[in-house]
Amino acid sequence: MRVLGITTNHNASAALLINGKVVACASEERFTRRKNQTGIPKAAINFCLSEGKLLPRDLDRIAVADLLSAPLPGEAELPQSNLLSWLTKVAVAVEEFSETRFPSSRKLFYALESLPLGMLRLNSQNRRLKNLLKILPVEKNRFKFIDHHTCHAYAALFASPFLKDMAAKKKRILILTADGAGDRKSATVSLYRNGRISEKHSIDSQQSLGFFYLHVTKLLGMKPIEDEHKVMGLAPYATDKLKITALYNKLAHLIQFDEFTNTWKMPVNTYLFASLIPKLMGSQRFDHVAAVAQRLTEDHIVRWVKRNLTKWKTRTLAVGGGVFANVKVNQKIASLPQVNNVFFMPSPGDETNAIGAAYFLFVNTKKRPHPRPLAHLYLGPSWSESQIALALSPMRTRKNLRLRRPKNIAAEVARLLADGAVVARFAGRMEFGARALGNRSILAHPKHREVVERINTAIKNRDFWMPFAPTIIRKYAGRYIRLHKADSPFMNVAFQTTQVGQRDVAAAIHPYDKTTRPQLLDEDVNPSYYAVIEEFRRLTGIAAVLNTSFNLHGEPIVASPADALRVFFRSGLRHLAIGGWLVSKR
Repeated sequence: MRVLGITTNHNASAALLINGKVVACASEERFTRRKNQTGIPKAAINFCLSEGKLLPRDLDRIAVADLLSAPLPGEAELPQSNLLSWLTKVAVAVEEFSETRFPSSRKLFYALESLPLGMLRLNSQNRRLKNLLKILPVEKNRFKFIDHHTCHAYAALFASPFLKDMAAKKKRILILTADGAGDRKSATVSLYRNGRISEKHSIDSQQSLGFFYLHVTKLLGMKPIEDEHKVMGLAPYATDKLKITALYNKLAHLIQFDEFTNTWKMPVNTYLFASLIPKLMGSQRFDHVAAVAQRLTEDHIVRWVKRNLTKWKTRTLAVGGGVFANVKVNQKIASLPQVNNVFFMPSPGDETNAIGAAYFLFVNTKKRPHPRPLAHLYLGPSWSESQIALALSPMRTRKNLRLRRPKNIAAEVARLLADGAVVARFAGRMEFGARALGNRSILAHPKHREVVERINTAIKNRDFWMPFAPTIIRKYAGRYIRLHKADSPFMNVAFQTTQVGQRDVAAAIHPYDKTTRPQLLDEDVNPSYYAVIEEFRRLTGIAAVLNTSFNLHGEPIVASPADALRVFFRSGLRHLAIGGWLVSKR
């Protein structure tokens, strides 16, 4: 069975599922070069079809995330009397969402709650279907629109390793989703047992923990739905415990968890937080604001998790939705004594709803076996050595460059890293999601703290407080991090570091709280990247490298050889390993 999953929200994406296995997945931003591109992901859809060697007519079903969606760029408008700024409704200034996300749009959106839900759903689905049929000209009955949080839940459960065998159907697994809002919900509680998922409880979008964090992000002058990780990174810098506690207590009444109703209770609609939060926090130090927002979020998520583990009598948990992009929240969950097994959906924002939507249709079409777990995220496009050589051919005459093809490119990259060089790596299939996992990465020696400033100055231009992260060979992980109950192949959960880790991976940990969000790597998942780190270990004794995404600040991760070369020439990078070639500036 061939199922195409699509999401048109921020960071619009497409995923192709063939016989239960995700064989291709990509976000539109990688092709358009507009970060967090929103709309119909035409290029991503075409990539998935090409990767699967399919025409639209070959697809059995097409799963589209969200029953309800804001109008997309270029779509027909509702009557003028219903026109309101949807983004203002959620209290995010329209200018924050520039042409990067909504190219050629009029930047006007409707208050989705100003019309009856049934009418809104029909209008939303008809609009999107009309545009999708231009790209996928098949019968309308092949399309199905699926609830937003249902997509998050299916993605988290079926991507996890918990259902590898048929005996797993007897398991009881708790599935939690939490984000800003989707289909009028901000969070859901679902239970898997006897081979089926059932939603047990939901929290309304007007009581949204995700929106609280979004408004704090905006208050601090950062981009909502993009820079929340910067708030998390800033939080540990706050050290005045008395002032932090006072501010925490001042805000505690805004968000309260009611264990009886299993719901966050807020005295005002969270859509109004944009005007309320600046009044309560606007005069506070920026690091104190970040620390309190992070602590409130951690405390309430942990209480919610504990309550539901107890209520549904299980110790196995899968989670999805943008709130769980917060690696410190995830660390708190993974450390709970009530948790035996936990899976954090990688890149859990709306982009992975393309996967969740495809899983939903696969599972619920007749009596299909469970889909295969998500073994890795190397699901994007790749380029052959001949294509890379063609892209490099104009460079051969440039006197300021040295192009060579080493016998062992992995060993050459490892040697450069061991000597203190920073090397960009472009190899194999592009990663899907927010994290670079070695194939579109900038690598460096993890022990040398000075490399952080060098990368920021020459290439990344990141905020000074944001830490980098390491890739660690899994079998050596215990040397560098204090292991807990969560795995970390996707850089989506934080760990405390050991004394050895604080010495040998100093450039890839948070300088204040000494945590890190590692990628733990197995050889069979990415043999060529593993070979680089193994050779680096042989040279230095350290089984880890610093790994950050290969992109300029504010841009999507590079996708093509042309992207890689553009970033290479526009930055202070001196070495680029691209396929089997090594390009160096003289």
